[in-house]
Amino acid sequence: MIAWVFFFVALVATISIRAVNVALDANPMLAKAFWYTGIIGFSAFFIYKFRNDQILHRELQATRLSEKLLSKEKLSEHDYEVLGTIVCRLSSKKDKINYFFIFFFSGVALALAIYADFFRFK
Repeated sequence: MIAWVFFFVALVATISIRAVNVALDANPMLAKAFWYTGIIGFSAFFIYKFRNDQILHRELQATRLSEKLLSKEKLSEHDYEVLGTIVCRLSSKKDKINYFFIFFFSGVALALAIYADFFRFK
């Protein structure tokens, strides 16, 4: 459940950061609100991701899972749980959706910026 919360925080941050330049000309206060929302959201999301990655990294070191797999040692029940966590993370669609939103809204922001800077007559 908490992973979904941070997933949505990342999506809102992604959209907010990309909306800053679009809103800048129309409403500078709205642009600032987007900027703060994006920065705070990304900070919270990456702290969450970093914390989880650190926990997994410590587990990998403690279990010596990489060495066991490469040497084909017998795995313990805990080793299988750690391996299952890694496989679940890699097969999660949340990161793929998040990447799509980042690329999509970056493209939209770039297209709007090019339009505003080069094609819109003032």
